[in-house]
Amino acid sequence: MKKLPGILRFLYPALLIPGFALISLLIIIIATPSPVFAQEDLLQYLQTKGAELDQKEQQLQEREKALQELEKDIMARIKEYESILERVEKILAKIDNIKEEKVQHVIKTYEKMQPEEAAIRLEELDERTAVKVLAFMKPRKAANILSMMAPGKAARLTRKITEIPGLDKLIAKMKKGQ
Repeated sequence: MKKLPGILRFLYPALLIPGFALISLLIIIIATPSPVFAQEDLLQYLQTKGAELDQKEQQLQEREKALQELEKDIMARIKEYESILERVEKILAKIDNIKEEKVQHVIKTYEKMQPEEAAIRLEELDERTAVKVLAFMKPRKAANILSMMAPGKAARLTRKITEIPGLDKLIAKMKKGQ
């Protein structure tokens, strides 16, 4: 008798018994892995995973589209805010120009007054305004007015004038404008 391969060697005596032959054959078929079944399972698994990937890709595309819409909205808002900021800056520049014109007008008015009269009126103003007026007057006029004021008040105003930050730059700018 020839040597039988693997499982058949153990089942051979049972195959010789009439009813057991069929059962033994079924056991052999069931116990042996079938490449057809494995391929079908693998195919189904790959199809399932492919469908999941397609679904995730679609979700990513939808999110990307939503993000692009959001980005467009944000960019539009940024442009709108930049436009508003630009208008506000122009308005503030106009306000500064108007204030400067008014201060220049007041300064010229005080420069045209007699030093005694200007000193009396400046002493009645709040110190902040008086300092602005004196700081931007022609030095000779400011000196004449300060000499007509009470010494304590003149000293306080003079000290505050020297404490104005960036005064040199402002005076140079105003002299260019005259």
